[in-house]
Amino acid sequence: MNQPQSIALFFPEIRELLAEKNYALLKQVLKACSPLDFADVWRKFDEEERLQIFKLLPSNSSLKLFEILEVEDQRLLLARLNEENVTPILDNMESPDLAKIFHKMSPRAVKKMTSLIKRQDALAHIDTLMKYPENTAGSLMHPEFVKLSPKMTAKQALLRLQAITRPGQKEHLYSLYVTDDDGKVMGTMSLQDLVGAPADEQLYEMMTSVETIKVKPDTDQEDVSKLFSKYQLTSVPVVDVQSRLIGVLTVSDILSVIRQEATEDIVKMVGTRAKDLREQSAFKIVFFRMPWLLVTLCGGFLISLIIHHFEPLLAKVLALVSFSPLIAGMGGNVGSQSATVIIRSLALGHFETKKDWARVVWREFSVGVMLGGLYGLALAAFAYLVYGHQYGIEFSIVVAVGMGTSMTVAATMGALAPIIFHRVGIDPATATGPLITTITDIVSNLTYFALATAFLFHI
Repeated sequence: MNQPQSIALFFPEIRELLAEKNYALLKQVLKACSPLDFADVWRKFDEEERLQIFKLLPSNSSLKLFEILEVEDQRLLLARLNEENVTPILDNMESPDLAKIFHKMSPRAVKKMTSLIKRQDALAHIDTLMKYPENTAGSLMHPEFVKLSPKMTAKQALLRLQAITRPGQKEHLYSLYVTDDDGKVMGTMSLQDLVGAPADEQLYEMMTSVETIKVKPDTDQEDVSKLFSKYQLTSVPVVDVQSRLIGVLTVSDILSVIRQEATEDIVKMVGTRAKDLREQSAFKIVFFRMPWLLVTLCGGFLISLIIHHFEPLLAKVLALVSFSPLIAGMGGNVGSQSATVIIRSLALGHFETKKDWARVVWREFSVGVMLGGLYGLALAAFAYLVYGHQYGIEFSIVVAVGMGTSMTVAATMGALAPIIFHRVGIDPATATGPLITTITDIVSNLTYFALATAFLFHI
């Protein structure tokens, strides 16, 4: 059997055959391509080309491709494909994956899609999942799970699993949940624990508690991803207000969430949105990037006023200007480093108490003082070598203190600002980057020139 080839080898040929509408030959070429590779180059084809490629792919390849495409691309395909192509997709996809797509579609389109689904159990599960808001645990969970009784023996549990488990449910067996007669979740165990246990050992003797890991269906997906990361979980139970088990979330369900949240944090750090990564319209990209650049611009106006205020001093000691960008730049760099560490730690749930917050702010302040002191001394030595004969030791002191102040303030603000934003409900990833840079520039320039006035007024 021939191994699938990378699409990179066939990309020019595919584009040429699409342009020529030579679909017979194109179909043969697509058979030799790995469907997984298409996801990486999917956006390089226009919408009509994507539709033609999808129709010409072998049925098993098209399903694999559909499952790994972005939700937006999946929705567009479902809207353009005919019933003959759509039905196999709907019949073979998991209910949570379909619910994720349907959340992005209009009620009319959802009604049309669900009318094509023949499996009544799948329809019931999708209806359940659609009741919960998008991007919550309830909308992502698997409503299908195996209930085990605490009084079952290991042997009885294994026989039950063999009797009721279908091939498509294998991933749900990595962690098993024990429930009482009312459906309340009591504990969990892995399949490995069950297989390795003595045949007559009862489940309540081997199960572990789920009190710290169970989640409500309205829990935000980001909070769920933090839970998976913190406890290194393979699954978590989703429970209602009475602690009854209503669904299971597996690590495969949450991997895409982790990637999505990480992407959002990265782009927000520079004051834009995740849509910027795929957007083709320059006007929309401008709209995404404008808000926090406006904050930077306003800060720049204030910095200009500060410099304007100290023009008489600068006219006398022109050398001060040569160090101003360096001092502000070093502060901005160390502030960004601190902010990045804190924002990522917040995303991973590392700070749970006020004591944790105070500790990390003090740590970053200390880092700023030490870095500022070291680089301040280095800059002072350089300043004295270049300008010492003209302005004396006072000039070197001003430059050193300016550098130390800039880096200390930046490191402290880089730690403090994300925590404050987090506490008041503002996404720290969105606001911190531009704000830290602006505040650092304002404080460093004001301190630098004020010190210069105090020390060098006699020049």
